[in-house]
Amino acid sequence: MSPSLTILSIVVIALGVVPLIWPRAIFEYPFVVGMLLSVWLLPQAWAVERDGLAGAFDPTETWTYMTLCIIFLCAGYIAGRMIGKQRAAKVRAVIGSMYNEKRMTQASAALIAVGAISYVLMERMAATNDYTGGWTGIIIVYGLLAMCLVFGAALTFLIFLRTGDKFALILFVTATGIYLPILLISVKREFIFDFAVIIFGGLFLVRKIVPPRIVLIALCLIGGFIINKAGDIRGYVHDNDSSLVGALTSADVLSGQYASKSGVEAAEVTGAVTDIAIASELGDYHPFVGLYNGMVSRYFPAVIFGRNAKDSLMVKTEEANPLSNRAMAHGATRTGFSDTFLDYWYFGVLAFVSLGVLFGWLYSFAIAGGLRDQYLFVSLLGGGLHALTHGYNELVCSLPFMFLIVWLPFRYARVTKAERQKMGLLTGEAGVRS
Repeated sequence: MSPSLTILSIVVIALGVVPLIWPRAIFEYPFVVGMLLSVWLLPQAWAVERDGLAGAFDPTETWTYMTLCIIFLCAGYIAGRMIGKQRAAKVRAVIGSMYNEKRMTQASAALIAVGAISYVLMERMAATNDYTGGWTGIIIVYGLLAMCLVFGAALTFLIFLRTGDKFALILFVTATGIYLPILLISVKREFIFDFAVIIFGGLFLVRKIVPPRIVLIALCLIGGFIINKAGDIRGYVHDNDSSLVGALTSADVLSGQYASKSGVEAAEVTGAVTDIAIASELGDYHPFVGLYNGMVSRYFPAVIFGRNAKDSLMVKTEEANPLSNRAMAHGATRTGFSDTFLDYWYFGVLAFVSLGVLFGWLYSFAIAGGLRDQYLFVSLLGGGLHALTHGYNELVCSLPFMFLIVWLPFRYARVTKAERQKMGLLTGEAGVRS
């Protein structure tokens, strides 16, 4: 193993083992990242060097860049925690009572309804249309709005834990039942993780319940297996008309002898190595182009103005950079390390600083008891990891929609000044000025 990969492994494993030693750190962002990269990134990175999966491309620069990204992420997190703690201490007197729980439950019911309807419409279109070239048209809108189902589930579960409201629990169970096929049949890794964070994150932030160390180890092993064998699991589910539970109890899948009929998936890290190596060789970078194209792709209403109008707004880089034309193996993604390097060279580490600051700030407010921040934290944590495994730009492009989905219910449920005065939160005894 090369020195650069050895250093990367030490940094990642050092972060990943912290929650196993100190379980209360399980939802601290750098340690969650360390646990994920320990079971996902490192096995692939070791295979790249051991088996020469990157061919003639030297992975050294990739390992160095990844190490720097993780170090800067930790630095950003420390800064975010420090700033967040100071700010949360100033508003601690009102942070837990800023919103009317009853109106918030009503708002979350509306989110679930919008998400459920959009999800059904999305599934119907996906089943009756051929999208071999990628989703386009109104189905993209349905897919975006279907995320309200997950957000609504997270909000209702937090409300239930905070108030014991049985109606909120019913809403959570209903939302979970609707998107359960995504977990058990489609085996979408990000949705499985989101569901786990909603449950365990909510219990930790609201009830201060920490999973036992043995449970954490079991979850890490199961999660690592699902992450690395997602292709085989999906193939088994599809080929045998089974489910996630059936795949995880199959001797063929567990032994690694089952090969999906849909094809062999490539290691995502291999794509990152080749991308970074070629971009470094060419010295060809396109600052903010990936972010701009992502925003246009996600939010420009091609269903209204037409696909040609949308395509005309996209910045084309194919002629300037052959990376854009590189055929990627089935199941491979560029990772957040790759797309930040392609856009910003080594300045891409600043993107990881921003991730650290964001989750450090949110965590400080979430553990202080703020419903909004608890909701944001459990809803965004999956996206924060997706930013590493798939693409940083994907997380940034999702934030406008996410913040809108946060603003609408919380604006509706916000406790008014008159209500706060009535509750005594604006009196001199409460120590809070109007």
